[in-house]
Amino acid sequence: MKELYLFRHGQTDYNVKRAFYGSSDVPLNETGIQQARTIQIALSSIKIDTVYTSDLLRAKQTAKIVFPNFFSHPLPQLNEKGFGLWEGLDANAIQEAFPIEWQAWLNDPFAYTPPQAEQFKLFEQRVLSGLNTILKQTQQDKRIAIVAHLGVLRIIYQQLIDKQADFWSIDFPQGEVRIFSWYEEQWHIKKE
Repeated sequence: MKELYLFRHGQTDYNVKRAFYGSSDVPLNETGIQQARTIQIALSSIKIDTVYTSDLLRAKQTAKIVFPNFFSHPLPQLNEKGFGLWEGLDANAIQEAFPIEWQAWLNDPFAYTPPQAEQFKLFEQRVLSGLNTILKQTQQDKRIAIVAHLGVLRIIYQQLIDKQADFWSIDFPQGEVRIFSWYEEQWHIKKE
């Protein structure tokens, strides 16, 4: 059976301060390292065939901890959405520095693009291109791990599991793995 093991990179200091970080290349903090070790233990008895990560440090660090003796394939298409001038700022700082733009984004986050940020539609197309690359290279009866970011994993979830799912309600908690299994000609969430 073909399976995808999807998980989010471990926590960073930007997560703690609730900052937008998108393409900012920040490392894991101590909690993030522990979360990756938790996943490593959970997957220790599973034979993974291929590991894909985003090209950002936090995802590559997570993969290296989870799969210490495994070569990971970094795919820039799995990088988080770039948030331009908002990266490194929390919601209060953004609202103070960019009040009009912040309100426009709150009103329609999929259509409005923050200053110097990546358009959501282009982000979505990029992620789906990366996903298609992975799926084309995946044979039957293979287990593939994907270490990425919340926005990326939400798009993958919508594409493979539920196209109608509310983007903001899809959750991939750090330190946990979601398994998607291919059977009956479609993807399903594997129940533990």
